[in-house]
Amino acid sequence: MYRKCNSHVLELNIAIDRLFNILEGIIPPTITLKTHTKRKLKPINKNSSLGEQIKYYRMKEDIKQVDLGLKLDFHRTTLHHLENKDMKLVNINLIKGIIEELNLYNKVKINDDYIEFLLNNPCEKLLTIRKKLSLTRQQFADMLGVNITSVRRWELGNHNISRTKYEQLKKYLN
Repeated sequence: MYRKCNSHVLELNIAIDRLFNILEGIIPPTITLKTHTKRKLKPINKNSSLGEQIKYYRMKEDIKQVDLGLKLDFHRTTLHHLENKDMKLVNINLIKGIIEELNLYNKVKINDDYIEFLLNNPCEKLLTIRKKLSLTRQQFADMLGVNITSVRRWELGNHNISRTKYEQLKKYLN
């Protein structure tokens, strides 16, 4: 039985080789897949959020969220949240990486004062604000309703101030 089965496999293999030899002249040996993605881009304007602008330029360059995520070492859903205003905590390194990767330095308009604050040396600004108000770290922390450790981390650049605390801080500046 083994020999009989083995001979059938050999015959089948020969038949397949003959078939490929016949089809070789008819079917090209390589297959090229081409996709022409036609995406309708939502136009951006001067009031578009940073996320909307990033999405516009990313899609204009036909770059997928997954591909950009792999390049910058973050998950696709993180970019999805940023582009759709769902991001609770802003990852400044992510935004800087996207701006650099898509070469958006002179293209995007940051019309979110919180993100602009975080992109432009927030550590130094927080320290300057605290000194301008003549407050100790503890007094500054009490004013914002946070632990002194949070203030120290913000000033040293270990963490970013949250949007909520930034909005609260803006009240004291005006």
